[in-house]
Amino acid sequence: MRIHSLSRLALAAVLCTLLPASPALAQDTIGTAPPVKATVQQVAFIAGQWTGMLGDRHIEQHWMAPVGTSMVAAYRNVQGTEPKLYELLVIEQEGDALMLRIKHFAPGPGLVGRQPQGESVNHRLVKVAGQTAVFEGTGENPTRVTFTRKSADALDIVVARLRDGKIAETVFPYTRVK
Repeated sequence: MRIHSLSRLALAAVLCTLLPASPALAQDTIGTAPPVKATVQQVAFIAGQWTGMLGDRHIEQHWMAPVGTSMVAAYRNVQGTEPKLYELLVIEQEGDALMLRIKHFAPGPGLVGRQPQGESVNHRLVKVAGQTAVFEGTGENPTRVTFTRKSADALDIVVARLRDGKIAETVFPYTRVK
């Protein structure tokens, strides 16, 4: 009986060692946080015209100030002189929480959406503190989008996603357009 109990303990120890490396469990680290109560005014620090570089690509986000219960933005990603991606981003009040909704578009005739018609990539606000707001995806393969206003003229947007069982972050560094 005692050997059987020790075997169970050994098996549990092995599983505890192996399970954190499992992609299914690692995925739980993004997209499982509960939403927080907030208003669009609490994320108004995101508003402004922002520009930067992501590798060899020129990036821009232009966020309108809150009106009513929403903020709207346009994003452009250009390599050399060729546009690579457009986005429409919206932060909307949903009950007593906030949702970030993103729709991606391919440049060119028709501005073909990358998401099916009537769908967007959705993120709920899970943390807001000072000049930082954290949104987490609600769907399959969720991402975490963190907006941090580093100064009056600097905004970082960090997109975290699961890659090969680990969280990988891409930093989009922006400065205010003057």
